[in-house]
Amino acid sequence: MIVLLFAYSIIQSAKIEAGPIPASIELGDVASCDGQNSQRTLAGIGWSCLSTIFLCTWVAVHPNVHFRPEKQNQRWFERWLWDPLREILTYELSLFIWALLVPEYILGWAVRQYVQAGVIKQQAPGWTRTHGHFMIMGGFHLFRLPAGAPFVESSESAGFVYPTGNHSRGDEVPVCPLKFEDIPVYVLKTVAPTKTELKDRGKSDALTKIIVLVQALWFVMQCTVRGVQKLPLTELEVVTLAYATLNFFIYVFWWDKPQNAECPIRVYKTSTAIHEESGKEVKQWEKRLPVSWMDKTIEYTNGAQDDYVNLSKENSIPMFWSGKPSGYLLYSAGFGPSILGSAFGAIHCIAWLSEFPTRSELVLWRIYCIAMIKVPFVFAVVCAVVVVDIRTRKRYKGFFVAVSMICLVLIILSAWLYVASRVVTLVIAFTTLRSLPSTAFATVDWTSFIPHI
Repeated sequence: MIVLLFAYSIIQSAKIEAGPIPASIELGDVASCDGQNSQRTLAGIGWSCLSTIFLCTWVAVHPNVHFRPEKQNQRWFERWLWDPLREILTYELSLFIWALLVPEYILGWAVRQYVQAGVIKQQAPGWTRTHGHFMIMGGFHLFRLPAGAPFVESSESAGFVYPTGNHSRGDEVPVCPLKFEDIPVYVLKTVAPTKTELKDRGKSDALTKIIVLVQALWFVMQCTVRGVQKLPLTELEVVTLAYATLNFFIYVFWWDKPQNAECPIRVYKTSTAIHEESGKEVKQWEKRLPVSWMDKTIEYTNGAQDDYVNLSKENSIPMFWSGKPSGYLLYSAGFGPSILGSAFGAIHCIAWLSEFPTRSELVLWRIYCIAMIKVPFVFAVVCAVVVVDIRTRKRYKGFFVAVSMICLVLIILSAWLYVASRVVTLVIAFTTLRSLPSTAFATVDWTSFIPHI
C-alpha cells in the first residue's frame, strides 16, 4: 500500500512535468478519427493501473493464519495502534512486497496448497477442499489446559483431551500449530468446523472475489481492445496487464481457501502432556554462508522450505507453509506456475516496440523482459526433469541429474537478476509516464464492438 501511494505521487509529479496534453489531442483529432468524444488523462491511467495492482497484490493474497496469543490488560495504545501497525509492517507488508516483486511465487504457493488440500480431502472422510486449505493454513492450534482444569480423556490414547469448560480460556497456554498427521481422525471429527462455518471464518465471500476478478478481467479487456484498435498501451498498463492475468490463476487455486482467517481451532492436551511432531525428521540448513545462501535459494524457489520447519517449535504457521507436499507433487505443482511465470514476463514484451523517452530505458526494458522470461522457464525445465525422472523410475538418472544441476546453477546465478528485473521494470513503467505519445491518451471506440445500425 505504501509503495502504491509512493507510485501515485510519481504519477502526479509526472503529470506536472508532462504539462498539458498536446493541442492536437485537446482539439480531438484522434477522437474524431475513431469517433470518440473524450480523452484519457494521466491521472485516470495511473489510478486505473494502481487500483488494479493493489487488488492483485494486497486484496487477492490469501495468507495463512498468523496466530498471535491474546494479551491480557492491554493499554488502548497497544490494542488499537501499536499491535495493528506492527502486524501490517511485519507480516502484511512483507506479503505485499512478495506479491509485487515475485507474483509467480505467490501463484506457486497457491498451487502447492491447492494440491495438498486435495490430498488431505481424500484422507479425511467427509472433508472438502476448504477443510484441507484450513488445515494447511494453520487452522488448528495446540493448547495446554491450565493445571487443575477439568477435562474428559478420549478412549483412544493420543494425549488429546476435551475440556469441560470450567476454567478461564485466558489461562490456556498456546503451544504450536498442528499438521494433519498430528491430529487423530477421531479428534478431527469432533472439533473440525463444517464448510459453512469455515466460510464464516473467512473475511471474504464469493461475491467479493467475483468483484475483484471482474475488475481484473475488465482491465484485461480494455487492454485487449486497445490492441485491436491499434492504440498504444503505456508501460504501466503493460505491467498491470501482466499482474491482472496472473491474478486470475491465483484466485482460481485459492477460491476455496478462507481469506484472512485469524483465529485457529483450539485442540487441547493436558498441562503435563508431551507433544511430538509426526513425520520425518526435519532437515537442517547448511551453516556455511555461501552454501547456505545457495541452499535456501534452491529450496525456497521450488517450495521445499517446509522440510526445514519444525512446527512444534513455531508460535504460528510459517508465512509460505504449504503442508509439505511430496516430491512428485511438489515439482508437478511447480511446473504450471513456472510456465505462467514465463508468460508473465512475456506480457511485458508487448511494449517491446513502444516509444520510450530514452534509448537506455528501451534497452533496459528489453533486457529485463528476457530475464523475466528465462528464469521461470529454467525452473520449469527443472520441474519437468524431476517429474519425468520419478515417472520413469530413475532409468536415466545420470542424464536427468546433469540437466537439473545445470538448471539449478543458472537459477542460483540469476535469482537476483530476476528481482532486479521486477524492480527496474516497475520503475521504468512509472518514469515513462513523463513523456507519453499523444495516441496513448486516445480512448477506445466501444461502438465498433457493439452491434448497431
